[in-house]
Amino acid sequence: MRGRWASAAIGASVAKSRASAAGEKQAQAAQAQQQQAQQQIQAQQKQIEALQQPQQPQQEDPMQKLQKYADLKQKGIITEEEYQKLKTEVLSKM
Repeated sequence: MRGRWASAAIGASVAKSRASAAGEKQAQAAQAQQQQAQQQIQAQQKQIEALQQPQQPQQEDPMQKLQKYADLKQKGIITEEEYQKLKTEVLSKM
């Protein structure tokens, strides 16, 4: 009888260890996803800031700008409201 209890205890301990390891892997995966999402957000913020910077004396073609903004909106990098604001700025300078 004692051998059965010992085997059961060892089996339970192994199961606990495996569950703990699986939980740890899930936590690490979730953390990696969160870091990746944060990096994407930071990259998008940098792109938006770069677009909002005052233009250099060498002006980009307004149609190219509008296309670039439309692409950013389509990719989900900027919102519809941001796109409309940027579009209005470009059109007002024409």
